Amino acid sequence: MNRVTIKDVAERSGISIRTVSRVINDDPNVKKETRAKVQAIIDELGFKVNMVARSLKEMKTNQIVIFIDRRQGMYWGAFHNEILHELHRSMKSRGYRMVISASSPDSFEEDENDGFYLVKHGLCDGAVIFDPNIGDKRITYLKEKAIPFVIIGKDKSNFETSYVDLDNKYAGYLGAKYIYDQGWKNFAFLLGSEKSVTNQERAKGFQQFCEEHHLQHPIIFGLTDLESAYRETAKLLADRKRKAIFISGDERALGVYRAIVEQGLKVGKDIGVIGIDNLRMGEFLFPALTTIGQPKQEISELALDILVDQIHSSKTLAKRMLISPSIVERESMKS
Repeated sequence: MNRVTIKDVAERSGISIRTVSRVINDDPNVKKETRAKVQAIIDELGFKVNMVARSLKEMKTNQIVIFIDRRQGMYWGAFHNEILHELHRSMKSRGYRMVISASSPDSFEEDENDGFYLVKHGLCDGAVIFDPNIGDKRITYLKEKAIPFVIIGKDKSNFETSYVDLDNKYAGYLGAKYIYDQGWKNFAFLLGSEKSVTNQERAKGFQQFCEEHHLQHPIIFGLTDLESAYRETAKLLADRKRKAIFISGDERALGVYRAIVEQGLKVGKDIGVIGIDNLRMGEFLFPALTTIGQPKQEISELALDILVDQIHSSKTLAKRMLISPSIVERESMKS
């Protein structure tokens, strides 16, 4: 009979090799249910703990999986690319390799083409999740498998997760305040999926400012790409009234600009536009896009600091950090 290995225990229990090794090494932070499940399989298979198995406690792959939402076929946008650039630079300086995996907050795969395969088989040290949805199944999975992970975004469903995020509620508030202070009487807020925690927070901040000033301005969810940004803007412009458009995500401003130009209107003079992200591309739009900045380098480095601490210490407490946004003033709001 072949000797039973830790891999056999992991496969039979459906739990990662890393988590099995933590059970073997009496890690106090492993959940009771997980510990009981692994121990039952160990007893069933007759697995014998030896020094080789115990040495797995220090096993490191130096790989970190970055999970990006598939977003209806668009794996990531310009904002994600800039964050990925900062993450890659910071990981490389610390000796880690980046593995990018498109994933869904509603379901996940464990085949060899998916990052969750690496997670399941203990072939990564940790993971990063972008922009989770409410009840995100990826978070539930990583928590159950006791895999170190950090969120770039905000998690409202769990109290034990670590994240770094822009203060999106304040970003929504700040955008509405800036538009109002610039003298625009009519304005609207265009956002992506209503399931997104980020979009919910931004909408709350926008709504809070409007309520404080007894204003009623539309909040429109459902933008998925440049085309939908273009379509919704065209609808808003149908009344030909002078107004400002607050667009969640600088990249979508391309669609907004096109709709304005096609209507024979001028950005800044007739229609004000303000975005969120402070992407480099915004500087090259004409007129240059006023936006709310996200310090992408700071967010990336703080997230990686948290994740590396988790990888090296199972006793690390959850850390939640919100970064303050700021206005980057250019020409698209100047009449």
